[in-house]
Amino acid sequence: MENLKEFLSAHLQKESKVYIYLARVEDLLVDNKPIFNLTWSWWAFFMTWAFFLYRKMYLTALIFFILSIGFATVPFGGLFLSIIAGATAFYFYTIKFHNDLEKCDYRNRSIEEVKKDLIKLGGYHSWVTFFALIFYFISLFFFSIIPGVFALSIFIIN
Repeated sequence: MENLKEFLSAHLQKESKVYIYLARVEDLLVDNKPIFNLTWSWWAFFMTWAFFLYRKMYLTALIFFILSIGFATVPFGGLFLSIIAGATAFYFYTIKFHNDLEKCDYRNRSIEEVKKDLIKLGGYHSWVTFFALIFYFISLFFFSIIPGVFALSIFIIN
C-alpha cells in the first residue's frame, strides 16, 4: 500500500511507535485486507484489556475485560488470556487501522485529507496507563492482600 508509513504515523500519533507497528501491519495486510498471523506485543501481554482501551479498540477491550473476569476463576486462566492478547494485539490493531482507512476513503481522497481523518479516528488514550495501574493495584489489594490478612488472622486466633 502506498503511503502506509504516513497513514500509520497519523493513526498512531506516536512517531516512536511507527517502526514497531509498520513491519507488523505490512505483514498483516495482504492485498489491502487484514489477515491473521501470530505476532507479539509485550504491552498487550501484560495489560490485556488496557492495551486495547489505550489504542481505542473499545469492543475488543470490553471483550478482553469480560474474559479476564471469567478466566480469573480458572487456574492459569489469566496467563492463557495474556498470551492470547499478546499474540493477537497487532492483528486487532491492523483491523482497526484498515477499517479507519476505509472510513477515510483513502483511495479517492488526498493524502492530507486522509491523514486529518486518521488523526481523529486513531490515536491513544494516555490516561489508560494510569487508570490500569490503579485498577490492578486495587484488585490486588482487595482480592489478594485483604483475604490473605484475613486468613492469617483466623489462623492465629485458632
